[in-house]
Amino acid sequence: KQWYQRRVAITAGIKEIEESLKDGVILCQLLNEMKKNTVRKIMMPQGAEKLSTMKSTVNLNSFLRFAQINIGKDNCCSISDIQQGELSSVHDTLKRLCEKYPYQSDA
Repeated sequence: KQWYQRRVAITAGIKEIEESLKDGVILCQLLNEMKKNTVRKIMMPQGAEKLSTMKSTVNLNSFLRFAQINIGKDNCCSISDIQQGELSSVHDTLKRLCEKYPYQSDA
């Protein structure tokens, strides 16, 4: 939890983080923190409404495309891992990306 909070302003617990990863918004924001302008347009929910499946898929595909190019497909989680809340797989992917693109305070 603290690792994610250093990268993007998250004040939620693990369950809330798991849910919030499913629409890809936080994952895309994390990519932009690692490498500026990686995701030029992040699909965001409007008000209290959840993001549509189509818009969530756009975000998730942006995240996974960047990850697969930069750390290899075999080292990435899958879209189903994210959607099913397989946090260990998602965390491993993020960790590998952070090793390649360290955050200033991580260096």
